[in-house]
Amino acid sequence: MNTVTHIPNYVIDWTDKYFHQSAFDVLLNYPSTRVIKFLASFTPKKPNKIKLYRGVNTYNNDSKGVTSWTHDRRIAERYAKGIGDVIEMEFPSDKILLDTTRLTKAEKEQFGYDYKIDDKEVLILEI
Repeated sequence: MNTVTHIPNYVIDWTDKYFHQSAFDVLLNYPSTRVIKFLASFTPKKPNKIKLYRGVNTYNNDSKGVTSWTHDRRIAERYAKGIGDVIEMEFPSDKILLDTTRLTKAEKEQFGYDYKIDDKEVLILEI
């Protein structure tokens, strides 16, 4: 039986806004130190590098602070929508804010990652 992680409201407030508003070009505040520290518990501890993809187009090519990437190149191609490019990069684990593939279904729902299609999203700290 999986135990459900208790996620504090200050974390839920930030992640829910990120997942529901950042896709609509709403400028969000950089996560607080408390949010970053809490989310670190979901990040692998080893200093591994991870290869990720991002569909970049005219609407999201100048994103700063936290950016969304995916493990799946096909998902990135969908976001590029034929009007942009797919970029590929490797990131050290200390740049990963949250990897949604490491979450349980209950945790995804608490964080506000409640999409019908799972984009295998990874939030990267750019600063």
